[in-house]
Amino acid sequence: MTTFGSRRGFAEHLSLPLMIAALLLLVGFLYWLNITAQPTEVVQVEEGPDRGPGVSAILDIDDFLVDAQRFEGQTVEVTGAQVTSRLGDQAFWIGPEDRPFLVKLASPAIEAGVSVASGQSMNLVGTVLMMTDSALVAWGDAGAFPTEGDRIVAEFAVGSPFLEAFRVQTLARGEDAEGT
Repeated sequence: MTTFGSRRGFAEHLSLPLMIAALLLLVGFLYWLNITAQPTEVVQVEEGPDRGPGVSAILDIDDFLVDAQRFEGQTVEVTGAQVTSRLGDQAFWIGPEDRPFLVKLASPAIEAGVSVASGQSMNLVGTVLMMTDSALVAWGDAGAFPTEGDRIVAEFAVGSPFLEAFRVQTLARGEDAEGT
C-alpha cells in the first residue's frame, strides 16, 4: 500500500486566496445589486379637503363590512358605499340586502343639508359607534325618526355597530371610489 502523505499543508496554503476570492465575489454582488436596483416610490397620503383629519383607515365598502366592529371608536372613510334604503331623513342603510349596515348623519352633515336617496353611491367619513338603547333614544330626541315604524326598524341595529357620518361625498353614476 502506498501512502499519499498529509494533505494538511495543502488546505493551509489555499485559505488566504479563498478568503480573498469570497470577499471579491461579495463586493461584486453588492455592486451588481446597486446598479440594477429599481428605485421605489413611496406614496404619502396627505390630509386635504377631501380627507378627514384623524381618519384611521380608508376602506372600500366590502372591506369595511367584513368586520366593521373592529373599528369601533375610530374615524374611518368608507368608499364606494351605496344606499340600499333610507331610515327617515337622518339615517340610511348601506351594503348588500342580506347584511345591511346602518349609517346616521352627524350634526355637521345635517346642518350642511345632506340628503341621500336610495341607490345613490357615496364616500362616507365618520366614526364607528355601537348602537345602544340610549343612542336610540338620543336619535329619537334629535328627530331622526319621523314615524314610529322607523324607530322600530332602527331597534334591530341595537348591539351592532353603526357609522355616524359627518362628511358625505356623493358620487355621480360611473364614478369610482376615488371620484374620478
